[in-house]
Amino acid sequence: MMIRYALSRLGDALDSATVVRASRLVGMVALLVSVWLVVVQFRQNECLADYAEASATSQRARAAAAEQDRRAQDEVFRSVAANPRAAIETLRAYDAARRATDALRAANPVPEPPSTACPRA
Repeated sequence: MMIRYALSRLGDALDSATVVRASRLVGMVALLVSVWLVVVQFRQNECLADYAEASATSQRARAAAAEQDRRAQDEVFRSVAANPRAAIETLRAYDAARRATDALRAANPVPEPPSTACPRA
C-alpha cells in the first residue's frame, strides 16, 4: 500500500507543469548540443580530408622530384666513369635538374600538420 501511494505521488510529481517544462528544456538543450557536435565533427572531417589530399599531392610531387634527382645523379656518375674529361657538361645538366626539382618541391610544400591546420573546437 505504501509503495502504491509513493508511486502515485511520484507520478503526480512527474506530471506537474514544472517537471514537464524542465524535461522539455533538457531535451532542447540536448538537441542543440547534438546539432553543434555534428557540425563540429563535419568541419573536422572536412579539414582532415583536405589535409590528406594536400599531403598526398605534395608527397607525389616530392617523390617525383626525388626520382629525378636520383636519375640526374646516376647520370653524373656514369658520365664521370665513362669519360672524366666530359663530366663538366653532365655536372651542368645535373645542376639544372636540381634547380628544376628544387622548384618542384617549392611549388609543392608539405602542408601544415592537422594539429595546426584543423583547430579543435
